[in-house]
Amino acid sequence: MKIKKQIDWPVALFLTLNPIVGLTLFFIYLYFFDTTVAMWVVFLVFAALTNLSITAGYHRLFAHRSYETNTFMKFWLLFFGSSAFQGPALKWASDHRRHHSHIDTTKDPYSIKKGFWYAHMGWLFYKDSVDLDIKAPDLEKDRLLQHQNKHYLLWSIGAGFVFPILIGLFFGAPLGGLIIFGSLRIFLTQQSTFFVNSLCHTLGEQTYSKEISARDSFIVAVLTHGEGYHNFHHQFQLDYRNGIKWYHWDPTKWMIQLMNLFGMAKKLKTIPAQEILKAKLNSEAKWLEAKGVSAEKLEDLKLKILETQIKIKKFKEEYAIIKRDWKNSSQERWNELQIQIAEMKLNIKNAKAEFKFALKEWQMYTQLATA
Repeated sequence: MKIKKQIDWPVALFLTLNPIVGLTLFFIYLYFFDTTVAMWVVFLVFAALTNLSITAGYHRLFAHRSYETNTFMKFWLLFFGSSAFQGPALKWASDHRRHHSHIDTTKDPYSIKKGFWYAHMGWLFYKDSVDLDIKAPDLEKDRLLQHQNKHYLLWSIGAGFVFPILIGLFFGAPLGGLIIFGSLRIFLTQQSTFFVNSLCHTLGEQTYSKEISARDSFIVAVLTHGEGYHNFHHQFQLDYRNGIKWYHWDPTKWMIQLMNLFGMAKKLKTIPAQEILKAKLNSEAKWLEAKGVSAEKLEDLKLKILETQIKIKKFKEEYAIIKRDWKNSSQERWNELQIQIAEMKLNIKNAKAEFKFALKEWQMYTQLATA
């Protein structure tokens, strides 16, 4: 006999009524009242801060401890995070860690295997998935996190509705503040975050692991402030980045880097480039083997690629040491070190050429397999 799930009515009603009432009032407000460009600029900034406080705060700072910050920044991340009405950071982080530990299983709180809608926000309607115990002993020691968890209603109403009304008062439009900066912003930012659990497990490439549902997608990265490189994130969850290339759309990464630049973030964790490439090659190798490519050939080529990558890194480190010695050298050693620098440059150039050639050979196999 199938047990009927118990609905979490406070959560279900808020998720249902806020968009219905909020959007209705929003269109009525636009009909009767004027808005200014400045109001919409503030709305966009407030919405961005809300989302970034979830992605950089709740997610990468608290859930994964991928960097450290000071109490001042922690407070503001919790303040704007509370305004998103996604629960206290302790609960959010605990549920998210469960998601990583039990991805795609029945123990995953928002498993995509239970359907797109369930993963997106359906799971939030039921007590058995919402009321899971908090299991985050490291975070439970943090007094600020404990305060937000204990007084979450005050934090969320204050940041999510009272603060927007105060901003609205500045424009002479407290009702507009409540509706636009409050209700509308909450609805839109919640949906953006929810896409991480649904679209990020549906749309895109399984670059680093084809065994899990998480995917890498530029489209989803744009929708979720950089969280779209989700296959990478699930494979390397300690890395503060989701988009590892400089051109990857990852505003959350850029925010953390900016915080680091101004001394407000430290100990930014990154995964070594060799480990990332190794995971990518291993994932592709399994797929290529299934397509009939020789496993022995792939293993030899993979080792060659990884070895040349290590060689490049080693040569670059040696080059940096020689160049430093050259700058501080006496006239007698200047010519000798100059020759060594030239030799090291040549070694780096040759190693890079070897690496590119091996990588192109690997790419040839992937292109033939997809043809």
